[in-house]
Amino acid sequence: MKYIIMDLEWNGATTHSGYFNEIIEIGAIALDEQMNITGEFQTLVAPKQTRKIRGRIKDLTHITNDDLKNADGFITVFKKLKAWIGSGENCMLAWGNSDISVLHENLKWYNMLDDIYIIKNYCDAQQLCQKAAGISLSKQIGLAAFAELADIEIGDDQLHRALNDSRLTAKCFAKLNTPELFKTFVKKADPIFYERMNFKCYNLQDLSDEQIVFSDFMTECPDCGTFMKRLTGFTCRNKKHYAKYRCAVCGKEFNISHTLKITYDGLEHRKTLNEIGGKEQRTNGESDETATLPEE
Repeated sequence: MKYIIMDLEWNGATTHSGYFNEIIEIGAIALDEQMNITGEFQTLVAPKQTRKIRGRIKDLTHITNDDLKNADGFITVFKKLKAWIGSGENCMLAWGNSDISVLHENLKWYNMLDDIYIIKNYCDAQQLCQKAAGISLSKQIGLAAFAELADIEIGDDQLHRALNDSRLTAKCFAKLNTPELFKTFVKKADPIFYERMNFKCYNLQDLSDEQIVFSDFMTECPDCGTFMKRLTGFTCRNKKHYAKYRCAVCGKEFNISHTLKITYDGLEHRKTLNEIGGKEQRTNGESDETATLPEE
């Protein structure tokens, strides 16, 4: 399998149909299975939706409007990228999921979504490297910060340029990847992968929503395991639902918050238990059944 480590730079454009992350540079590194570099790809992309690079992007990348004047447009550039990638089995890697999401967004904008399937598999290099380094996946460690933590030489190359960031991501991946770890994080880049990627999660505010599960509000006492009785109704603030519970066996009382999030896979129900006069504890539960909220 060929590994394609890719990085994109983009400029925010306000269009008639909303905000659009328009790609202005593509950089990529090809690695073989022995982690040897077999090729590089880099090109600027002339924006079509806006002719002016935003100040923040210019400061970050040092890409100027003049730099982009003679660049090819996205359609031409992506054809060149496809030819460079080739038709064999491959896996695209990027630091986080933003790049693959923006690539999908640009292909959709130009009615080229079928071309996304030149990418056969996808792996989030950030998650793989953080897992290998024992860093919680709930944290988002920037590429340069991670390289320093992992004692990987950054060099004098300017970061926030597509090819340079691809090179640094490739160094991190080559140093920390193992076949076992790769199997854990690689995903088939099929239509379901992109459906999942583009799904917009949201929190449920209405407790009468039919997706809410009756049994999920039943909470065991963390000390004795007895199901506790809810003493109050729910109050909602900051997208969380709060109520007071008491354990009939040990007499302890808890303020419990319920976070109800709809994800691609269904309802995700998270609880945080704050013992009154004690410590905070967290539990997670998931269910996709339908029921009504208990009346007490």
